[in-house]
Amino acid sequence: MSGGSGERAREVANREIPAHVPVKPQGSILVVARVVWSDGVEEWRAARAVRWTSTHVMVAWKDDEKDPRSERYEWLRAGDVTRSVSWLIPPPERPGAKPAIGATPAT
Repeated sequence: MSGGSGERAREVANREIPAHVPVKPQGSILVVARVVWSDGVEEWRAARAVRWTSTHVMVAWKDDEKDPRSERYEWLRAGDVTRSVSWLIPPPERPGAKPAIGATPAT
């Protein structure tokens, strides 16, 4: 929600910096982060975990997917972040492919 017209980005109300911050990036793991904005709106958004401790995770996401400069980094409690799992969503069916075990055949 940041833009060039002087408007400020919303603040993350549930951000919390850990007591000991890792200095170097530790990876780039796809996650889903629970973000509570300062206006009270809560959302779960796709992000990347780039640093972490046993209690906190630094996540990164773009406020505007079309603008690479809109990437923001926030520390959240580990309980507000979960790994993103692609196996929950089956891949799209390919024409002529055998149905998956337990799948209902298309009629």
